[in-house]
Amino acid sequence: MNYSRVIDEIFSQFEGPRFSIKLWDGRERYYGSGSSISFTLIFDDVMTAKRLLSQGALGFGESYMDGKLRIEGDIEAYLRLRHQFKRVRRSWRLIFAAFLATRSIPKDRKDQIAYHYDLGNDFFQMFLDHETMSYSAGRYDIGSEDLAIAQQNKLGFISEWLDLPSGASVLDLGSGWGGFAQYVATNKRWHITGYTLSKSQLEYCNRLIKVDHLERLASFEYRDFIDDLSDIRFDGIAMIESIEHVGQKKLGAFFRQLYKAVKPGGPLVLQLTGRYQPRRVDRWTLKYVFPGGYLPAKGELIAAANEAGLMVEEFRDDTPDYIQTMAEWIKNLESHHKDIEQRFGEPFFRLWQLWMHGAKVNFEIGSMNLFRLKLRRPR
Repeated sequence: MNYSRVIDEIFSQFEGPRFSIKLWDGRERYYGSGSSISFTLIFDDVMTAKRLLSQGALGFGESYMDGKLRIEGDIEAYLRLRHQFKRVRRSWRLIFAAFLATRSIPKDRKDQIAYHYDLGNDFFQMFLDHETMSYSAGRYDIGSEDLAIAQQNKLGFISEWLDLPSGASVLDLGSGWGGFAQYVATNKRWHITGYTLSKSQLEYCNRLIKVDHLERLASFEYRDFIDDLSDIRFDGIAMIESIEHVGQKKLGAFFRQLYKAVKPGGPLVLQLTGRYQPRRVDRWTLKYVFPGGYLPAKGELIAAANEAGLMVEEFRDDTPDYIQTMAEWIKNLESHHKDIEQRFGEPFFRLWQLWMHGAKVNFEIGSMNLFRLKLRRPR
């Protein structure tokens, strides 16, 4: 099979800014429109083309991590264009080439090591803000705030939505590095309980509240909030980008647990990455970045909340906040390029670079969205 001809057939159907492709045979071909080239996609060998054909996002992502597939120029320009793959007209040549490629790719790829690791807090400190260590979108009220201020804005916004009196009990599901707990214990004097399944985050949070002398107001538990919610009822509940780990099939049951965990009349505030239409997370992201993850659709969220007996008081699409947050994370990540490669290796850096740029593009084109919801259990 002439795979260089197959690649040409695919990319000749793409519309957009001018770009080029360098193939393993040394030839360079040009596509798109315009006078200047936005990026060049470089294939090291024919196996890379086969992986792209047979494995889609997984083949692309792993080839990029390996350095077998490289992008010179604007990586986000390519990531925007690659969404056109779903619209490519599949000739018999393409169908047959994909079939042959699938048969030639080893089923057990022992050379591709899945990244099941505990990264440690120091890696995330390279790109998160150092004030709150928030691994979630900030809130840009005027658009020119730095990342730390935007994260403080987000914590203040969620606190205002909860609107609870001093001394209230609050459950923080997926408490991260304790930024929200620290904020509300200090500024609202709420009694907050955080659940996490990360031992490194738990250790960090426990040190944080000791340093700030917040032990009487904040506590953290190593607990699976999906299947093991406490029987204690709280005055309010916050979930900041953790419902994405619940999964589509468990969403309804989980909202029924939330209903039981909040007192009558109590508020629940959720911030999450979601979609407007249900869709699976791609295989590469599931394998390397987001194991077991699912981005709930708006309709699924509202239906699950209503069926559990919760009222939806307010819904916001604040996607621009995530675009700006991702831009800041990318800038911080790439400023630590050499440090990350020295500690974790080049494939690791390329993994996170690809994921962050890809996520930013997905937010920009509307494939992913930042949702904020305010729910309430009726009295």
